[in-house]
Amino acid sequence: MEHLVTLIDRYMHIWNETDAAKRRGLIAQTLGESASYLDPLTHAYGHECIDAMVAGVQHRFPGHCFERIGDIDCLQDRLRFRWRMSPAKADAAGAMRIEGTDFAIVGDGLLQSITGFHDPAPAEAMPAPAASRPRGWSVQSFAAFWNKPDPALVPRALTPDVAGYWPGNPEPVRGIPEYTRRIADLVAAMPDFRLEVAEHAVNGDCVFIHWIARGTHEGRAVEFNGVDRVRMRDGLVAENRIFCDHPLIHALAQGRLQPHAVAATA
Repeated sequence: MEHLVTLIDRYMHIWNETDAAKRRGLIAQTLGESASYLDPLTHAYGHECIDAMVAGVQHRFPGHCFERIGDIDCLQDRLRFRWRMSPAKADAAGAMRIEGTDFAIVGDGLLQSITGFHDPAPAEAMPAPAASRPRGWSVQSFAAFWNKPDPALVPRALTPDVAGYWPGNPEPVRGIPEYTRRIADLVAAMPDFRLEVAEHAVNGDCVFIHWIARGTHEGRAVEFNGVDRVRMRDGLVAENRIFCDHPLIHALAQGRLQPHAVAATA
């Protein structure tokens, strides 16, 4: 039983680790490669999607931490445990307290499946469940997303074989997990990053968006422009080519952005 306690406590620490590299290391030590996560707000499969999901929660609830409540119940390869999310500082702005119960399946010493149930919480605290939001992409949804980015919503706009051609990276970003992870990296590195749609045009199945980006990086305000060329298929993004010379976009494409430090440690 002691090894299961260690496994679950390491899993809880994943939700509190804001260093992206360390968090991915914890995920590799704790979850099977094809592990699945499901709760009322979202679902994720595999290490990269789960990492993006956690980064999105940290972005939405900065300064909060997760902890296990009570003992772990075990029945063969099935586990049940309770958890709590609460602010590190009781008087923090936007402080929320949420509790719930997770059910997990263990295999080969790792968590293979996690299903989470949330206790009732104020409706304004939680976004509409990602699974209930319609799949699809539009200029309007693009603008709404970048007004309040949540990486957990990214997969719902992409085809499974999506390709992202980003400046500074000779190889395209392929597939939903990797594409989502890059967006999560950007949000983690610049929590206040926002895009404003300046103008757009449509040509067949392609949409061109001229945008203006604003945010804070390493304590300095930044503002720059770029263009996305989005190719659609069945209402979803099949290909995105980003045209922008700013070093931050190049760093993102090459996986060199460092996460923003937030007080969300256990």
